Amino acid sequence: MILNSSTKISNLLVTLSLVLISQVAQAEPTQNHNIMTTTSLAKTDTNIAPDPTSRFSRFNPKNATFVFQAGAFSASQGNAQQIGITGLIGDRFTVTHDYGKNALLGLGYYVRAMDKSWFNMMYGLNAFYLAHTSVEGYVIQEGLFTNLSYRYSLTNYPIYAAIKTLLYTNNSRFNITLDLGMGPNIIKTRYFHEHSLDGVTLPDTIFSGETNVVWSATAGIGIKLNNIIARLPLEIGYRFFYLGQGHLDKQNDQVVNTLNTGNNYANALLISTSV
Repeated sequence: MILNSSTKISNLLVTLSLVLISQVAQAEPTQNHNIMTTTSLAKTDTNIAPDPTSRFSRFNPKNATFVFQAGAFSASQGNAQQIGITGLIGDRFTVTHDYGKNALLGLGYYVRAMDKSWFNMMYGLNAFYLAHTSVEGYVIQEGLFTNLSYRYSLTNYPIYAAIKTLLYTNNSRFNITLDLGMGPNIIKTRYFHEHSLDGVTLPDTIFSGETNVVWSATAGIGIKLNNIIARLPLEIGYRFFYLGQGHLDKQNDQVVNTLNTGNNYANALLISTSV
């Protein structure tokens, strides 16, 4: 009897063990599936691509800063040079008036690049109009006779890829600004004119105006006063321009080389505001 009871108990335990094993075997795939599903969801959550429109939102005009600039500049320009003429010695063009002063206007479009506790950096485009200035001098014909004078004007239209940095100070009423830019400058020369000094020599007028595109650069520093005009800031600063070298157009096939403007520079004082 005891043997039979023991056998029955053993058989019952074996049966229960088999049932438990089968239940565990069925439960494990479900648990693994749940774990894998949770893991994939986690991976999917961490790899969600950012909204493609958000990266371009900074370029929205509503999020950009527009800068309006006005001021005056003093330019250094003109270049004395020998102009060769086929079969002749040529003419010497001197420079007696190699500087000019006039007004300038500027417009900037900036978006935020970096904002830290002590500075703010923006990048964008900054275009300027530097009103016309003139170059004057004498023409020494064949290196002997100063019988003519000449004059022409030039206007500059630089367009820069620019960086503007705002340095915070301990006083919230003002900050320091730094500007850097590089890009093309459109130099337009025109109104080339020669004038007889002795009343006898006829002007040659061997050149005419030309439009050139050259590389240019700018750098500046200023002070930004906050909440000055109807809560708008007012910036007062200095700006240096390297405007490149342009040239005039030859009007005679006997002229060997053309008259150029020399390397042009300008120093400017600017007043600007931004919205």
